[in-house]
Amino acid sequence: MKDLLAARLPLLEELISDALHTQLLSLAADMTYEDGQLIHARGDAKPGLSIVRSGAVRIGNVGLDGSYLSTSVLDRGQCFGEFTLLAGLPRTHEAVAVGTTVVAQLPRQPFMRLFDQSPELSKGLLKISLLRTHALLEFIDDLRRLPLPVRVAKFLYASAESEDMSIRQEDIAFTFGVSRVSMGKTLQQLQQQGLLELGYGRIRLHLSVLRQWIAEQSLVADLPAAAQ
Repeated sequence: MKDLLAARLPLLEELISDALHTQLLSLAADMTYEDGQLIHARGDAKPGLSIVRSGAVRIGNVGLDGSYLSTSVLDRGQCFGEFTLLAGLPRTHEAVAVGTTVVAQLPRQPFMRLFDQSPELSKGLLKISLLRTHALLEFIDDLRRLPLPVRVAKFLYASAESEDMSIRQEDIAFTFGVSRVSMGKTLQQLQQQGLLELGYGRIRLHLSVLRQWIAEQSLVADLPAAAQ
C-alpha cells in the first residue's frame, strides 16, 4: 500500500548526499515497534523527525463513528514529522507500525543544529513538503469533484509499480474511509469497465486503459453541469 497523498514520493536519502544521510542517521536513535504498536498519537506535541528504517508505518485516524481512515502507509526510507520541528505543530494523525518496524527518531535539538548548518537538508525537506502539499491539494480537489470510482482508479494508477498489485480491498476501504462493502462494489464497477481484474489479495490493472479512462472521467468532471 502506498502513500495516498504522495505516491512515489522521493526518499529523503535520494535528495541529499550519502554523507549527510549517514550523519542524519548517526544523530537518531533506532526504535523498534511490533505490529500494531502505536508510534505516536494524534495531538502529541513532542517534536522530531522520523525515518522508516525497515517495515512500514500506517498514518491515519479513527473517525467519530469508530471507522479507521488510513491516509498513508510509509515504507523504508520515507520520513515524517518535519512540521513538528519547523512549524511547532502537534501530530495530526496517529502512526502505527505495520509488521515489525524500525524507525530512526531524531529529536529537535540535534535536528535543528544540522538543519541550520546544511542547506542541502533544508532543500530536501522543502521539496518533500511541497510535493506532499501539491498531492494534498490534488486529493482535496478530487474529493470535491470526482465520484468514488474515479478517485479509487486514480489512487490505484498512481500507486502501481506494475500491472499486478498485492493489495487488500479492506486496505483500500480504510484509505477512503468507506465500508468494505462499498469499496467492493466500487471495484466491481471498475472491473466491469474492463479497467482491472480482481483476485484474492491482489488486483491486476490494465494500465493503458485505466489511464485513458481516468483522463476522460476527469475531463467530464470539469465540465459545467448543463453541458454533461
